[in-house]
Amino acid sequence: MKKKHLLITTAILLGLSVFSCKKQINPAEDTVIKTAAAGSTSYLKSIVLGTYTKLQGLTGNNAMLLTAEETGDGLIVPGRIGGDWADGGVWQQLWLHQYPASHGNISGAWDNAYSTIGAINITINLLQGIPSTPATVYSIAELKTLRDYFYYLLLTNYGNVPLITSSSTDASTVTNPAGSNVTVFNYLINELKADAPILSNKTPAQDGGQYGRLNKWGAYFLLAKLYLNQNVITGTTDNSGYIACSAYCDSIMTAGYSLSGNFLDNFSSNNTGSPENIWVIPYDHTYAGGLNIQMMTMHYNQAAKYGWGSTGGPWNGFCANADFYKKFDNADSRKKGWMAGIQYATDGVTPLTTRGSDSSLVLNYRPQVSSLYTATEYDGVRQQKWQLTPGSANQDADWALFRYSDVLLMKAECQMRLGNTAAALTYTAPVRLRAGVANFSSEAFNLDSLLAERGREFVWEGWRREDLIRFGHFGDPKQFKPAADADKHWALFPIPTEAHQKDPNLVQNPGYTW
Repeated sequence: MKKKHLLITTAILLGLSVFSCKKQINPAEDTVIKTAAAGSTSYLKSIVLGTYTKLQGLTGNNAMLLTAEETGDGLIVPGRIGGDWADGGVWQQLWLHQYPASHGNISGAWDNAYSTIGAINITINLLQGIPSTPATVYSIAELKTLRDYFYYLLLTNYGNVPLITSSSTDASTVTNPAGSNVTVFNYLINELKADAPILSNKTPAQDGGQYGRLNKWGAYFLLAKLYLNQNVITGTTDNSGYIACSAYCDSIMTAGYSLSGNFLDNFSSNNTGSPENIWVIPYDHTYAGGLNIQMMTMHYNQAAKYGWGSTGGPWNGFCANADFYKKFDNADSRKKGWMAGIQYATDGVTPLTTRGSDSSLVLNYRPQVSSLYTATEYDGVRQQKWQLTPGSANQDADWALFRYSDVLLMKAECQMRLGNTAAALTYTAPVRLRAGVANFSSEAFNLDSLLAERGREFVWEGWRREDLIRFGHFGDPKQFKPAADADKHWALFPIPTEAHQKDPNLVQNPGYTW
């Protein structure tokens, strides 16, 4: 249990104690309360951190990060023998790029983002209603940066999205005409540039109070990501985005972050000390639940081994197929993040078996996925890089949204795209060294090998869809999808039908119908 971070999970209650039930019975007294709140770092911290709790919904199996991954090439959810994970084909639609505007995961991801943006807007409005102090200015800048992150997710996944920056805006009246993507992109760039210098330049190692919060370097990381994807987002074709991304990476490299000596330390149950994790979602199996990848991926009969009998899981769903798994060399330490081969009971000797619906065979995870709709219970290797938490459906590992290794690989990509191959290799080198594999040779190094490296380094962390699109491989053939996408409209999610029902002014993305 990470007690020092419990404020993040309880801060909403503290924030509500400041601002709830204001009936304006005594305006003079209310002014005193507002003035006191503006000057109280504890009040402001509770309000700001309370808003961060919305992040914990991002890692659900039908939320933004994993829904995006499910459309890529590294996370497949096949239906299993006996009907598990059939669910009307919704998981298979994501893999096949056949998702309609009514898809529940796509709608849920949209709703989570906009409900969070709405909560942030309300909180900003509250803070703007009290006297301005350096503390309130800082809090508003931090909240705007958090809002920018959610708009980044919307922008890269849905393209033309409505921009709502005030709690007084009626969300049922906004629209998203063609070109909204450029409007939102420019808005985020300008806002982040304005707010980043206000935020702390201390890493969590230098100031523990920054843990789980967006600081100056987190804002710079987000700017780097925006510029890296500028051509995809806005339709431009020049190198200005790569030049700007490279410069922000340079700035982050001066901050004091570094690679963890062991790759898996970034995902351990005690990863609060990782020098690599720039921004995380704090989780705790008791006080801050929500991370349960172990339940999504492990087999039902592993429950007894890990004390999960009372949790109702695991659910035997998420896995990788052979084509993605073979990207990992046996010498690559990142391969230890996968669970493959025969699985044993607690004694380490007795093999576990599948359930009766699959003839009680030995539970031997194999890379091969035999069918998209009736896969065996042991098809596909399973993900275990986030350390398992025995006895709980929730895990203790904090989810790293921004990692320093990504800064190095973004820098490498920019240099590669700018024609500086030798320079690019100096940034892939430490990432490859940490993984225990040799750096690329200049002759073998190209954009495809860099894309494969990003796949190994960030598997299931929420970046794969975006990376495949930027590298021009999102629509490629893959297992069970033998033909390339006929066009590029699948590179954007549809605007959800449910969102359109709430706001008929929304315009659908090309290629989709309501």
